[in-house]
Amino acid sequence: MRWNDRVYGEVEIDDPEILALIRCPTVQRLRGIRQAGPSAFAFPFKNVTRFEHCLGVYLLLTRLGADRRQRVAGLLHDISHTAFSHAVDFIFHSDEQDYHEKLKPEFLRRPDVAGVLGRMGYEPAEFYDDSIYPILERPLPLLCADRLDYFLRDSLACEVSTPESVARCLAHITVVDDLIAFTDPAVATDAVERFAEMNRRYWAGETESFIYNEFADALREAFRIGALRESDLLRDDSHVLSRLRGSGNARIAQAMEHIEHFRPEMLAGFVAKVSPKVRWLDPPVAVEGRAVRLSELA
Repeated sequence: MRWNDRVYGEVEIDDPEILALIRCPTVQRLRGIRQAGPSAFAFPFKNVTRFEHCLGVYLLLTRLGADRRQRVAGLLHDISHTAFSHAVDFIFHSDEQDYHEKLKPEFLRRPDVAGVLGRMGYEPAEFYDDSIYPILERPLPLLCADRLDYFLRDSLACEVSTPESVARCLAHITVVDDLIAFTDPAVATDAVERFAEMNRRYWAGETESFIYNEFADALREAFRIGALRESDLLRDDSHVLSRLRGSGNARIAQAMEHIEHFRPEMLAGFVAKVSPKVRWLDPPVAVEGRAVRLSELA
C-alpha cells in the first residue's frame, strides 16, 4: 500500500496483516469521520479524517521505533470515534471529553477487527486502554504519538504550521525512557507556540465552542423527535447529516445554518453550555540522555 501522507510524505506499508487490519470495514468507517467534527462545515480546509490521523499515528510510531503491538494500538486508537468526532461529548459530557473510549471494546470485538487481531496473535482486550502504551498515549502537557500527529496534521490543514516547520519538528524528536522528547529547545519552543495557537484559534476558541454547542443542540433535537438514535452515531458523518437534513425540523435547520454560514457577530451574547477541552504543551527535551521539561530549562 502506497500512501501520500500530508505529514510524513510518500510511505509504503507492506505488512500483510497490518494491511488486512486497515482494510477492515470498521477501520475504513473512519474515512467518513471528520476530525474537526461540525467545525469542518464552517472551515472546509479542516479536512483531516480520523482514518488519516490513525494511519498517521501508526506511521509516527514506526518512525519512533515502537514495537508492533504499540503500532497496532496506534492504528486502532480512534476506532470507536462516533460521527463528527467529539460532537458527542457536548451531549454526553465528561471532563476528558472521551465518550468514544467507552465504546472501544464494542468496536474492537467486531468480527472483522477481532478476526485479524486473532491471526496476528492478539486479543481485542489488549487494545482497550491506550494508556498502557507509553509512546502512543501520555497525559497533557506531555508529548505522545497521538497528540503530536493530530497537532502536526491539524496545524498543516489550518496553515498554522508549514511543511518546513513540520519537517523541522520531526527531525528533532527522539524517545527517552519511553517519552517522546525534542532534541532542540528552540524547536520545542516553536512547537509549543504553534500548539497554543491551534488551541486558541481552532480547538478551544469561542468560535469552536459556538459551533459545537449549536451542533449539540441539533443532535438533542433530533433525538427528541426521533430523527436520530444513538446507534446512528456509530456510523459516519454523512449518515448522521442525512438524518438531520431529512428531519424537516426548524430548530435543526437553524442550527445547521448557523454552523455552515458562521459569522463572528453570532458570538454576541453567546454562553456555552459545554466548553471544548483546553490543550497545552510542556514537552520533554532530551538533555544528556535525560528527558527534562521545556519549562525547567529557563
